[in-house]
Amino acid sequence: MDCRILRQLTLKADGHLSCDDSNGYYIHVGDVASKPGWSIKQVFGGAIYEHIRRSFQEGRAPWPGKCETCDCYSPNDRPVDTLESRVRIMVEPTLDCRLACPSCKRKQELGRRRNDDHLSPELLGNLIRSCVRSGITVDEVHYLGWGEPLLHPGFRDLVDTVRSLSPRTIQEVTTTGNADFRTSLGDTYIDRLVVSCDGVRQAEYQRYRINGSLEEALRFMRDAKTYGNPDTFVEWKYILFDGNDHPDDLVRAQELADEIGLDSLLFIVTNSKTRSLRYTDETIAEIPIRSGRAKVSPAAAMMIGSRRSGSVDPHRSQLGDRENASLYIDECRVTRGNILTVSGWSLGADGAYVDAVEMVAGPHRQVTRTHDLRHDVTAARGNAQGARCGFLFRVPLGDGPAPDSLALTVRLRNHTQDFSAMVSWPST
Repeated sequence: MDCRILRQLTLKADGHLSCDDSNGYYIHVGDVASKPGWSIKQVFGGAIYEHIRRSFQEGRAPWPGKCETCDCYSPNDRPVDTLESRVRIMVEPTLDCRLACPSCKRKQELGRRRNDDHLSPELLGNLIRSCVRSGITVDEVHYLGWGEPLLHPGFRDLVDTVRSLSPRTIQEVTTTGNADFRTSLGDTYIDRLVVSCDGVRQAEYQRYRINGSLEEALRFMRDAKTYGNPDTFVEWKYILFDGNDHPDDLVRAQELADEIGLDSLLFIVTNSKTRSLRYTDETIAEIPIRSGRAKVSPAAAMMIGSRRSGSVDPHRSQLGDRENASLYIDECRVTRGNILTVSGWSLGADGAYVDAVEMVAGPHRQVTRTHDLRHDVTAARGNAQGARCGFLFRVPLGDGPAPDSLALTVRLRNHTQDFSAMVSWPST
C-alpha cells in the first residue's frame, strides 16, 4: 500500500499542510509556522505522520473510507517514503479566482476560511529553508490549487523566494491563463508554465471554464512566448471533455500550438463526470496527432498503480556515451491506456544540447526535444551546456504489445547518432 503523501507536501494558502488529493484536501497533517525555530522535522516526527507511516507499513489506510476513494490510493504497491531525504511540494498561492469550474471546491473552501487568504512569501520561505537545513532536497515546487496562482499579488516574490533558498529546485505553475501575462509573471524565470485551456471555441471552452475567456488564455500563451523568459517551457494542457473533443477541434488546437510556437500541447484523457466519451483510456490512440508538439496522456490520477515497468538490458543495448552524443534511459514503462513512456537524457559529445531525439518502437515513431531539467546530469558532467537535457516520450500503443526493442536517433546540428535498447517486460 502506497501514497504520494510519503513523498510530497501540500501547502495551502493559509499555511496548513494537507493531503494533496481533492478527497483528502481537508485532512490536516500539520502547519508551517513563521516563528523562529520551527522545523519541518517537527511535522514529520509528529503523531500524524507517525500514524500515516505505521498505517502504510501495516497495509491499512490511514483514513479508512476516505483513502479508498482517492485517485492517489495504491493498495497493491509497497510504500516508498522519501520524506527524510527529498520531497516535492505542491503550493496553493491563493484562493482568488474569476472562474467557476464545476468540479472545483474553491467555494467550499472559502466557507471554511477568509476569502482574502494569500500565501506569504515568508511562510513559503520558512518551509523551504527548513527543508534545506534538515538536509531534505526539494525537487520541485508546483504552484496550483483551488485558486488561480497568478492572481496572487506577489506571485513573483514566491518564485524568487524559492530560487534564492534552493536554486536547483524546479518550479512549475499551472494556470488558466485568464490573467495578464506581463503583469503577473513577465520575464520572471519559472521552469515550466502549464496553461489549462480546454477548447478552441468559446462556446465549448466555457462549458467547463465558466466565466473564462478563450481569447484571454490564447493571448496569455502568445505573450508567454513573446515576452516571457526564453528558457521557460510553455505547455498547453487540453483536458478532453464531452463537447470539446471533436477531431477538428483537436487538429485546430495543434495548428494554434504550432502558430504560437509552444513547447508542448498535451491532450489529457480524464475520468471525471464530464469526461470525453469519444476518447477514453481504451481509445486514446485514436486521438488525431498532426503536430510534433502534441502528445497524449491519461490524467495523472488514472495512472496510479497502473504502470508496468520494463527492464533495459545493458548488455544487448547500445546506450551511453558514443562518438557524437550520449543517451541514457532512466525508465521505460507502460501506463493506463497502453501508453509507452520512456524517459532519460541526452547531450552532444561536447556537452551541447541536442536538437531532437527520435524514437521508433515497432510501428510507432515519435520525435521530442530535450526540455526536462536534469540537475543530476549537470552535477556529473562538467561540460554540460545546461540542465535542460531530459526527454520524455509518450507513445500510444493502441492494441499493440509493449515493444521489446527501441531504436533511438539523436539529432545534432551537423551529426546524428544512433542508439538502441532491448527491453524485457514482466509477464501479465
